[in-house]
Amino acid sequence: MTDSGLLLIGPFSRASFLSVKTLRAYHEAGLLVPAVIDPRTGYRSYSIAQLTDAAVILRLRTLDVPLESIGQILQARDPETTKKVLREHGAILEERLAATQRAVDELYAALDAPTSHTPVHVRNEPARSTLTLSAPISDPEPFLRRAGALLDDAVRTSGAVATGGLGALWANQVDEDGEEDVTAFVPVDRALPLGETSLAAGIRVGELPATDVAVVVHHGTFETMIDTYRNLGAWVATNAEPADLAVREYYLDELNTEICWPVH
Repeated sequence: MTDSGLLLIGPFSRASFLSVKTLRAYHEAGLLVPAVIDPRTGYRSYSIAQLTDAAVILRLRTLDVPLESIGQILQARDPETTKKVLREHGAILEERLAATQRAVDELYAALDAPTSHTPVHVRNEPARSTLTLSAPISDPEPFLRRAGALLDDAVRTSGAVATGGLGALWANQVDEDGEEDVTAFVPVDRALPLGETSLAAGIRVGELPATDVAVVVHHGTFETMIDTYRNLGAWVATNAEPADLAVREYYLDELNTEICWPVH
C-alpha cells in the first residue's frame, strides 16, 4: 500500500494511460521522476500532481514533440515558453498551437478544482456470472460495438437471461504500443446452466468476483475519458488502495460510462 496521495507505478499507469515501460523510460530520461522510490524494493510511487504532468506529456507526444522540448515545457511551466517551443517544432504545429495550449491550461485547472467533476462514491459489487468476448484492441469503439452485438445474440440463442447491460474489463495497467487485451461482458443469471459448446466462437462463460469499487460516471466520448480516469486515480490514491482486479466499465448509453475501480 502506498502513502496517502501516492500511486504505485501500475495503478499510476492506468490513471495516466502511460505504459509501465514508458513510465520507466521517462524516469530514466528525467522527464517524470517518481515522487518516492522504496530503497528496499525499488518500487516507484507517483504523486497526484504528477498525473497532470503525465497528461501533458501524453498530449504533447501525440504531436510528436521531442522529449527534450517537453522537458523544457514542464520545467518552465510558462505559457510563453510552451508557445516558443511549439513554434520551433515546425510549421505543421502552428495550426494546432492554440488547441494544444488550451488543453494544457485545462489540465492544470482541473487539478486545482477536482470538485467540478462527477463525485466518486464506493459500492460493493456482488459476484456475477457473465458471457464474455476478449480481444487485443487499439480502438475500443469498433470492438465494443461488435462485441455488444455478438453478446446480445449469444444471450438470445443460449437461453440466458441478461441481468445488466454491456460492460468491459480493462487491465490495471496500460499495455505497450497502445494495444490492450480487453474483455467485453454481459452479466447473466448465474442459476442458468450454460455450456461452452452451445456458444458461438469466441464467446465464453465468465465470473466477475465480488469486490468494492470506487465509482465515477464519465459524461462524454472515449476521447475525453482520460480526464475522468485521472481524477478517479487521484481519488483512489487519497482514499483507498487499488485491488489487483481489472477495472470495470459499464456503458450506460452513448455518452455515459460508469467506471468502477476495484479497491480495498
